[in-house]
Amino acid sequence: MSAVITSTINCKSLSLSPPWISRDNSPLKRRSTKVSCAKSPDDYHSTLKSLNSRGRFPRKSLGQHYMLNSDINDQLASAADVKQGDFVLEIGPGTGSLTNVLINLGATVLAIEKDPHMVALVTERFAGSDKFKVLQEDFVKCHVRSHMDSILESRRLSSDPDLALAKVVSNLPFNISTDVVKLLLPMGDIFSQVVLLLQDEAALRLVEPALRTSEYRPINIFVNFYSEPEYNFRVPRENFFPQPKVDAAVVTFKLKHPRDYPDVSSTKSFFSLVNSAFNGKRKMLRKSLQHISSSPEIEKALGVAGLPITSRPEELTLDDFVKLHNVISSE
Repeated sequence: MSAVITSTINCKSLSLSPPWISRDNSPLKRRSTKVSCAKSPDDYHSTLKSLNSRGRFPRKSLGQHYMLNSDINDQLASAADVKQGDFVLEIGPGTGSLTNVLINLGATVLAIEKDPHMVALVTERFAGSDKFKVLQEDFVKCHVRSHMDSILESRRLSSDPDLALAKVVSNLPFNISTDVVKLLLPMGDIFSQVVLLLQDEAALRLVEPALRTSEYRPINIFVNFYSEPEYNFRVPRENFFPQPKVDAAVVTFKLKHPRDYPDVSSTKSFFSLVNSAFNGKRKMLRKSLQHISSSPEIEKALGVAGLPITSRPEELTLDDFVKLHNVISSE
């Protein structure tokens, strides 16, 4: 079974010894959208009560927007197919409303939280659970890979291949969503899937950009190189406190294992080419890639790759960029 991780981590003081990690790996049937929780699910009143009990108000600087609808948390977990024995990483657990759903489904949760007040809140809330650990740290500065390798080491000895991978399920602070996507998607050897609640506009840009539009950017090549993205459903802004100015959406990124990445000689040089291609609005590739090769050589490479010599970056799919990169790098 896959593992799922939630919340905040203090990377410097993180103890990754296995006693708190559940050994119960018995299978469960795929969960339904609705979940019967051992503890009552969080709702509007319980979430505000948790915040008020500590005199807390969401901090705009941290992009904090707390979920007020327990059904959305159930659907987030359902999108990730969270099951008994899973290991889940949660980024920004807040008051622990999503964490509660994950634990009650039988998952072990590692949460990474930047706000020390929220760390104290969820630490107290789940003090009696051996399936939860929260670490105080800024996720985008935390060395997630080294910590996850330590956590998953014993699980990789199992005959069940799903146990070797974890999952990420999170209602992200909106202001770090792009950074989180860039950090997590290349980790297909650690996570099987990443399920995130993002701003709706950002979700659509990542998952459903159309070719030949200004919304098509290098990040779209990146997302499709490392994953199979899916837009799950929209979440109206009224479900959050404080209410943001935009709606949100749940997106699933099914991560590709490194052995299944597109065949390029170097991912570094590939993405360097992609980023260069998009430099300069609507420039033809024979112009934007001149620092790599001369215009005639770029035109020749485009022809060998089966692309028009007048091609612009927003007209190329992931496969097109792979072909072009491989032609140029082989010369």
